Amino acid sequence: MATMVAESRPVPVERAVSLAREQYGIEASAVALTGEREENLKLTARDGAEYVLKIANPADEAPAIELPVAALLHLEKTDPGFPCPRIVRALDGSTEVRFADQTGALRTARLLTYLPGKLLATAVRSQAQRAACGRMGGRLSQALRGFEHPAARRPIVWDVRHAGYMSRLLEQMPLFPFRSTAADLLRRMLPDIETRLPQLRHQVVHNDLNPRNLLVDTTDDTRVIGVIDFGDITYTALIADVAVAGAELIPEDCADPLSARECVRDVMIAYHGRVPLLRPELSVLGTLAAARLLMTVVVHEWHVHHNPSNRHYAALDPDFMRARLEIADRLLIEDIRL
Repeated sequence: MATMVAESRPVPVERAVSLAREQYGIEASAVALTGEREENLKLTARDGAEYVLKIANPADEAPAIELPVAALLHLEKTDPGFPCPRIVRALDGSTEVRFADQTGALRTARLLTYLPGKLLATAVRSQAQRAACGRMGGRLSQALRGFEHPAARRPIVWDVRHAGYMSRLLEQMPLFPFRSTAADLLRRMLPDIETRLPQLRHQVVHNDLNPRNLLVDTTDDTRVIGVIDFGDITYTALIADVAVAGAELIPEDCADPLSARECVRDVMIAYHGRVPLLRPELSVLGTLAAARLLMTVVVHEWHVHHNPSNRHYAALDPDFMRARLEIADRLLIEDIRL
């Protein structure tokens, strides 16, 4: 969590432009994008080609910075047609470049291709769209099967295996309005997570198939055409990836626990069509989806309180938080079946 709130020391747009020219031979204009930990800038070259320049947070360690690069290079080999960003090599052939920022500190950057399309977050939601997301998630997990990297086993707060850490974050937010409700949910879900998850299949997964990391066709909201942001990639239970996608794809305006459960089920059925899920995995899907919903609320609000200058997070509406926790409560009670 210290890394997540470490000062980013934004690199001026002009420096990003010169970096693209010096290291990649690309003359481009740049605009800043948001990011949880990294700095992201969209570059538009004179020939119209578009890129994303990602500059690592100074607090991130080298292995964690290298992990998304290694994963994308792995995907180039295992599934060349998978719709994700591709690494652009620098003039010297390297996949990452080091440079001194305006303070003299050494920083690490990488350049990626920019995927066309629109964020799923801005699209009309539907069952067909969720099914497309599930199939895309299954395909991605297939392509990542066998991928290994030392940093993939680092502990990250967004891994549902570490849901118990939410209790420490709640202690640091005495004014959080749903503290007792969140604590009760944690008490009920942790036994399953801590005892059953270690027995299930594990591999490296994307771990963050949320509406801001999925792209849809500009003319057809049901066509999922891209996956971006591999920053939370991690080695965890395979079923956790399904749970994360299912929980994240519940529409923001959904306040009905039964409808929300069907959303998770839509994703699960389609994922199962690409990667058959086992009975013990399915038996914990509801618990893990509930954990993700809880984490989404708690981590988000912790960020708002501890890192107010980060534009990536804005305070959540109390009614939204209440609805998410009520959905989590129902998911803990009822199984999600094929």
